[in-house]
Amino acid sequence: MTHRVRSRMWGAAVVSLLLAAVAVASEEAHGAHGHDGGIPFGSLLLSAANLLIFVWVLNRFMMPAVRSWVAERRSRVVEALEQAATAKAEAERLRAEWQVRLGELERTAAEMRAQARRDAERERDRILAAAQHLADTIRRDAERTAAYETRRIQDQLRAELVRAAVQLAEERTRAEWTPADQQRFVAEFVKQVQA
Repeated sequence: MTHRVRSRMWGAAVVSLLLAAVAVASEEAHGAHGHDGGIPFGSLLLSAANLLIFVWVLNRFMMPAVRSWVAERRSRVVEALEQAATAKAEAERLRAEWQVRLGELERTAAEMRAQARRDAERERDRILAAAQHLADTIRRDAERTAAYETRRIQDQLRAELVRAAVQLAEERTRAEWTPADQQRFVAEFVKQVQA
């Protein structure tokens, strides 16, 4: 409560007490004159006047403060309701915005998973192609090496066979040649050279 409201309340209380004191004093004065029976119109009139003065004092001094307090309280309540409505609208807007973001996030996550799957498949295909190329290269090299080794071994075998054949022919020739065969061979060789 404000200072103005409190001072008006004290003023109204003092005036009410003064009026009540006047009414009681007036009633005692009437009772001293000996009016025992019937309706005490004087005291009724004084009580009515006292009530009217009390209502007037309340209306004059208290009601403006009460009206001001009620109006102030009403404006605060209205302002609080408006702020609450604004906050609720903002919360609804944020909720809708976050739902949209969440939907976008889920869509983005799905796209990222699909892209990762495609990338993994491409990488797998690239690795398989590289492995296939390497296997083909190794196979070709192995075939070349095997062919080379086969030719080399065949050449060695031929040379060995030729050497063995020559040695065998030499041995057989030495065993079977006679000195006459040797002279005949030299003579034929000389004829061929001279010719």
